[in-house]
Amino acid sequence: MAGEHPNHENPGSGNMTLQAAVAEIRRLQAKMTAIEQERARK
Repeated sequence: MAGEHPNHENPGSGNMTLQAAVAEIRRLQAKMTAIEQERARK
C-alpha cells in the first residue's frame, strides 16, 4: 500500500497539517461554545 498515494496522508505533509488544524479549530469551537453557555447561565 505504501507509495500508492504519495500525496495522501504522508507524515509532515500539508494534508496532515490541515487535518491537525481542523481538529484544533473544532476543539476551540467546542471550548468557545462551553464558555458561551456558562456565561448565559449567569
